Amino acid sequence: MKLFDHEKDSVLKITNLVLLVWLISAITLFHIAVVDVVMPNHIISYVEYESLYCAPEHDVESIKYNCKEQYEREKLFQDEHVTRRQKSIFISLGNIIIVSFGMYLLNKNKK
Repeated sequence: MKLFDHEKDSVLKITNLVLLVWLISAITLFHIAVVDVVMPNHIISYVEYESLYCAPEHDVESIKYNCKEQYEREKLFQDEHVTRRQKSIFISLGNIIIVSFGMYLLNKNKK
């Protein structure tokens, strides 16, 4: 299968170029998503979070409550981030399959 053969029409060459760029970007996004899922960010414990992000104030009880609430929101955000990355793996894989199949059908030899 030759994508940029001299016998092909210029519209077909441009279409092949667009599909090839699309395929390369889908493979790149797939790779990024797989790396993010396989090697996730370390989720820190509440004690570490409190020492890093919760500044001491006058009212100790309100700071503990606000800090705990912020930590729970951050933890929820991290969990949602992992879920979004897992979704992007499947979307990128679907892009790779669809674009590859389209390129194959567009350029298969007619007998």
